[in-house]
Parts: sequence; C-alpha cells; structure tokens
Amino acid sequence: MKSFTPVEYNNAGKIWDIQSAPNGIVYMAADRGLLEYDGKNWNHFTGSTGFTRSILIASDSLIYTGSDLDFGIWRKNKFQQLEYTSLYPFQKNLQDINEEFWQIHQFQEDILFVSSQSIYTYRTQQLVKIAAPSTFTDSFWFNDRLYFSDKINGLFVFDGFSLKKVLELPGNTNPGIIGAYQMGNETVTVTRDEGLFLQENNKLVPLNNDLSEKLKEAKVFSFERIGSNYLAFGTVLRGLYIADLYGRIIHHVNRQKGLPSNTILSLHYSPSGKLWMGMDYGVASLDLKSNVTKFYDYRGDFGTAYSAKLKDGIFYLGTNQGLYSSKWEDLNNNLEFFRFGLIPQTEGQVWTLEIIEQQLLMGHDKGLFRINGNTVEPLNEQDGVWTIIPYKDFILTGNYNGISIFRKSGNSWVFDRKMELIFGSCNQLIVEKDNILWVNIPNFGIIRAVLDNELYPAERLIFPMEDFEGEDAFVVKNEQGIHVLTLNHQYTFDNSLKEFSRSGQARDFPRIEDLLPGIFSPLALHHDYEFFPLYNGFALQYIRPGEEAEREPGALIMRRIEAFNNHDRLKFYPGALIPYQLNNLHIETIIPNSADVLYHFKMKGSEDWSDWQKSNVVELLGLSHGKYNLLVRALENDQITETKLISFRVATPWHFSRYAYVFYFLLLGLMVYLVYYWQVLTLKKQKKKMLLKEQNSLREQMEKHKQQIMLLEQERLQEEYNQVKQQLKGKTIELANKARDNEEKNRLLLNLKDKFEKARDNPAVFRLKWKEMQRILDSYLKIEDKTFEIQMDELHQEFFRKLKEKFPDLSNNDLRMCAYLKIGLNSKEIAELLNIQPSSFYISRSRLRKKLNLKTEEDLYNFLNRI
Repeated sequence: MKSFTPVEYNNAGKIWDIQSAPNGIVYMAADRGLLEYDGKNWNHFTGSTGFTRSILIASDSLIYTGSDLDFGIWRKNKFQQLEYTSLYPFQKNLQDINEEFWQIHQFQEDILFVSSQSIYTYRTQQLVKIAAPSTFTDSFWFNDRLYFSDKINGLFVFDGFSLKKVLELPGNTNPGIIGAYQMGNETVTVTRDEGLFLQENNKLVPLNNDLSEKLKEAKVFSFERIGSNYLAFGTVLRGLYIADLYGRIIHHVNRQKGLPSNTILSLHYSPSGKLWMGMDYGVASLDLKSNVTKFYDYRGDFGTAYSAKLKDGIFYLGTNQGLYSSKWEDLNNNLEFFRFGLIPQTEGQVWTLEIIEQQLLMGHDKGLFRINGNTVEPLNEQDGVWTIIPYKDFILTGNYNGISIFRKSGNSWVFDRKMELIFGSCNQLIVEKDNILWVNIPNFGIIRAVLDNELYPAERLIFPMEDFEGEDAFVVKNEQGIHVLTLNHQYTFDNSLKEFSRSGQARDFPRIEDLLPGIFSPLALHHDYEFFPLYNGFALQYIRPGEEAEREPGALIMRRIEAFNNHDRLKFYPGALIPYQLNNLHIETIIPNSADVLYHFKMKGSEDWSDWQKSNVVELLGLSHGKYNLLVRALENDQITETKLISFRVATPWHFSRYAYVFYFLLLGLMVYLVYYWQVLTLKKQKKKMLLKEQNSLREQMEKHKQQIMLLEQERLQEEYNQVKQQLKGKTIELANKARDNEEKNRLLLNLKDKFEKARDNPAVFRLKWKEMQRILDSYLKIEDKTFEIQMDELHQEFFRKLKEKFPDLSNNDLRMCAYLKIGLNSKEIAELLNIQPSSFYISRSRLRKKLNLKTEEDLYNFLNRI
C-alpha cells in the first residue's frame, strides 16, 4: 500500500471522487479543485469556486467535474495543462439555488450531472433538466443500468428520458442505497447505514452475515466492484473492507495498517489493478494484482525485520527489537491489526534465523541461541552472530570477529573453538563444496578458504573489496558457480584462473519498495512464500506459479517538456520551436502509476540506446540549433513498450539567421571598407611621416654639412691665422733684426761721430766736412730711430693704441717687449732682439708687470692676448 498525506498534494482537502484516464493517470475531485497524479508527480488545477465533488473521465484530454453550484468541462492544452470551462446555466443568478453535484455519469452519448434536486443532461452543448422525485441520495451503475436512489420514493432506473421506479423502500425509511452487486442469482443492495440487503419481489430484505454486521457498524460511505469476484467497501469509522461476493472478508485495512485515515470517502479500482482510496485526510492505493504483501509496523509492535522462519505453524520474526512470534494464520489481512508477541529474553538485534536438524537457531547481537516455542537457550557467550550454516557434523557461525565452530553434543550444540586465520566481521558464509568455504567480510574483502579435516584454512585466496565495483557486495552460489553481486555489476569466479571477472551488469534485483540495502535475494519461508526485510516492517511474496495474472505494460506517454537556462524555465510541447537561448531541455515521459518501470532513450539516427534507468527524466543540455527526434522506451514486467517519438526544434540563433548573414555581409563590407580606408590613412600618415623624416634628415644633414663647413672654415681661418701669426713672427724677427742692425749702425755711427769729434780738434780743413758729415749722420740716426717705430706701429698699431690708452707710461721699449711677448717669442729670443742679457730681460719684464699692474698669479702672456 502507498499512502499520501495532504501536504504531498498541495493541501487540496478531502478527496470526494477518483477516476483514472485511459492512459493511466489518476484524477481526483478535491475540496480545492482537480488533482492529477501520474505515479511520480502531483498537479493541482483550480476551476470552479466551490468544492469539487465528482469527476468523469471522457478521454485522456477531456474531463467533466461537478462541484458546489457548478459543473463544467476540462480540456488539455498543448502544454498538457487542464483548462476549465463552466457549463452550469445559472452562474449569474445563484441567490435562490443550492445545488451540489455529487455524481457524473455518461449515458450513451449524454453526460449526466446529478445533484440532490436535479439531473442535467448535456448533449451537443445543450442542457436538459430533469427534476428529482423528491431528493436524490445517490446514483450508481448495476448490470449496465443506471439507478437513482430517492430519499422518499425508493429506487429508480433511468432510460435516457425519464425515471422508472423499480424498488420500494422498507417501512418508508431510506437506508441510503449506494450500490448493488450480483451474488449468484440474487441481487445484493449496499446501503450506507444498514449494511447489506437482498432484493426480493421489489423489496429489500436484510442480509444477515458477518460482513453486513461489520458494515452496519462501520457506516459505508463508498462502494466499488473489484473485477468480477471481489467487492470494496469504504467506511466512515473502520477504513476499508475487501470481501468476496459471498461475504467472506479478504482484507481489512485501516490506520493501524497504514491508512492515513479510517474515513474513506471515495473508491476507484483502476484497470492496472490498483484500488485507490480518497479520504478526509490523505490518499492511498493498494496494488491488488501484486503478489507481494507488505506488513508495516505502524503501531510500533515489532520494528524493522531482518529474518524470519516458519516452524510448526508459528511465524518467527527477527527484528531490530528482538524475536517475535505469531500464528501463521493470524497474518491474514482480514484482522484489524497484526498480532506479534515478543519472546522473552530475546530483546535486541536479531540478525538471522535458521532451522538445522529441526532446531530453530537464532543469531543475535548477544550470541547464538536455540529457540523452542517461547523459551530461549543460549549456546555461547560470544557477542554478535551474523549468520549460521551447517558444515558436515558442525555448525559454523559468522561473528562480529571471526568464525565460531560448534559441535553436536547430545540434542544440542556446544561451542568448540574459533577458526584460525580468519578475522573480522564475517556476515556471510557459503559452502561451495565439501571443503571450500567462502567468507564475506565487509570493508575488507571476500575470502576463499580450503578447509582440512580439522577445519583449518589450509589455503586462502583473498579478494579485496576494491576488486568489486559498486556497493553492498554479496556472495551467491548457484548452478553456474560462485558469484559476487553489487549494486552495479555481477562478478563470476573462474576456478581455473582462481580469479573473479565481471560477467555483466547488476542482476534484476527484487523490485520491492523500502527493501533493506544489501538484499539481493529473498529468504525461503514456505513452499508458497518468500520473505523480504523492509524498513519498519517486512514483505511476503506469493510464489505459487500461475497465480499472478500476466500484466500488459502500460502506455508510455509524454508528460512535460521544459526548456531552461540559468535564469528562465519555460514549458513547451512536442513539435514546438524552442528559443536557442533556452537550449537545455528537461523531458519527462512515464507509464502512469506503474511501479518498477525502467526507461531508456536515444536520438533518432543514433545506434546505441542509453542504459536502462529508473528515472523517467531525460535532460538534453547545450543543444545546437536544428530538428531533433527523441526516442523513448520503457521496460515493465520484462516487456518493452512501443517506442515513443518526441519531436522538437531548437530555433536558429539570431547570429545564424538569414538576416544575420545579410548583416554579416554588410558588416564584412564595412570592415573591408574601413580596413581599406584605414590603410589609405595609414599610408598617408606613413608618407607624411616619411616626408618629415626625410626633411628632418635633410635638415640634419644640412646642419651637419654647415657644421662641417664651419669647422673647415674655422680650420682654414686657424690655418691662415697660424700662417699670419707665423708670418708676423717672422716679420717681427726680421724687423727686430733690422732694428738691431740699425742699432749696430747707430752705434757705429756714434762711434764714428765720437772719433770725428775727437778729430775736430784737427786742422780746420776738416771742420767743414765734419759738420756736413755730422749733419748727415744726425739726420740718418733720427730717421733710423723712427723706422722701427713706424714698422711696429704698422704691425701692432691697434695693439699699441690699446696699450697706450690703458697704460700711457709705457715706453717704446716696453711696447716692443709687449709685442714680442704677444707673438709668443721666448725670453732668449726677446733678449737677442733687444740685444740684452736674458737676466736683464727678466728684470725688464718684472718692471713691465708692475707698469701693467699685474698680480703675481696672473699670466703676462694671457693678459696681453686678451687686449
């Protein structure tokens, strides 16, 4: 059974009516609108303002509902969403009307909306109203005829145009007729308050059986046929009763067995074999075609089961709370709750139960125990026994640490010793042959031990857990040998190679909801039943062949297409054009309300299908533009459904559209033009730059040539200057030599004069001549003296003038000395020119420095050259 609380379906309130569509989706009329459930997701739709009371499914996409003061039609749009249209003709004038539409029927081509006062017949968008004889209390189908129960006038049958009375009420009291069924040749009428009645001579006669009495006490609110052999009664006080046609109660389900509520307002038996129950609080479904019966501990009576055994008609159940027992016949579902009793001194975790040599042995957290009825006998004091197996004349137990060996002693078993060389938590032991033992140690590995006659592991092969990909490694022995199963893969042991090799994907494990982890196969309990441990309970699977009807796989339908990106999420429909910016798709397909379904998919044109998966969701990320065809298939009951084709298109992004290409062409032309224009501008700039560079280069060359010319000119002038200076020097020397010669002549003449003067005293003859000679010589001397001055003035006229202006006390001799110094004559040369000794020259130069007012540190040569 599967239950849902109102929180799971948007707190839509009480569930008044339930029906399933041909595709398997279940729809429910609730206080706050219409509910839709596909087995994985709930959807809630709101239409009329009043409570929705009734529902009729015309097709997968067309639904009729009735509510308070309204009825109407729902149609699916292209997004698979239901949209409501009211058909009630009095929507604008409701002041004097108080109608609630509790039933909807399809009669031939007409849709009938039934309230307590009237029947509204809807055909071809027209309504015809038929008034009730007094007040309708219910309506139902029986033997292909539509019946109406009237509060005062009895039971009527509808022929399409009018109501015909078929049954009188007993004692003018209405027990609340809600249905009828055939029991052999008799017709049984189901009532709300008075149980079951037989119809005899158009009158109701009470049916006296256990079922009728229980229904009278429980107050029936809803009734449903289950196939042709069983009946379901939803009650106000005691939940659900399922009985056969002759009143034998098969199931009694209530809150103590998992129902959210004991008040069942609506029942619906779907073609898939599920009985749906709508309650004042919650929704539940029972899979009546399943061969698995689940027992949950809703009352806290026994806890989570781990192991079970059936012995002498007693069902022993090992759980996390202890060892419980119950009569096998008391597990029948016709009781209000399951009756389990805790066996004293077994409190705590029970790991395993085994029957060896007609003795029931219990592996407990506290050790190994023998069970005899309700008595417990401890066989050792070692804590923690995971598993128990017989081995030759011994018993081996896998413990929290190692393996214990027990030997037979009389009618009991006694601890002998611990097996050597094997340590750790040994939670699984399997004997392959007479002397080969397999040991499963979680988080360590799997050991293959060859035992000698003393049960010593003479040979060991250790296979670490890392060798097996997947979780919950489990060792299995069958006709093909030894296998290790994980959640992902199956491994087979090769005796010749002494190693495991992967032999395929994980086996088809038991598809039972709430199964404990690590359970890969059931525990044999009975020749007709197998046991499965569940969270907070256990399950029994009926295995008698041929009892379970073969199920056809349901229809695979598309439920939703959503396109999304990081910011937006929008719904679409098959064949839609999806914007490129939403090129991530979330696609849901499903076989509605079917359990244990696997799905796989591929794109049309692709060779490989995806692996089978439980998820019914396909996500396609980062799709490029173009048309896509997605193929989806489902696997149910080992049968593959027909392939579902889902087509859609991802729009071409704007940057790939025709307009974009035109834009790109224009943009390319503009870019070419800009590049060309840029190149022209660049060329102009380069030309201008080259011209400026050339001009600068020419200017630099001109400046360079100018500097070179100036340098050459300076060199030429310097050379001319040097030549002039040299010539000046030569002329000065020449002039000086001449002056010296003149001076020597003067001295000579003076000497002659002197001699003539001495001869003056000679005879008078010579006196006249002497005077003449004296006049000539005097004249000559005067002329010679001025010749040097004239020559010096011509050569150094400007220089002498400046010296005279600044230093008027300078003599001609001083000026001559300055001229000699200026032209660079050394002391010896000047002394020779002046016809004096060098020492005298030094004295004359010192006197000259004083006349020129020179300081000691000043250079005379530099001073004269600055003038």
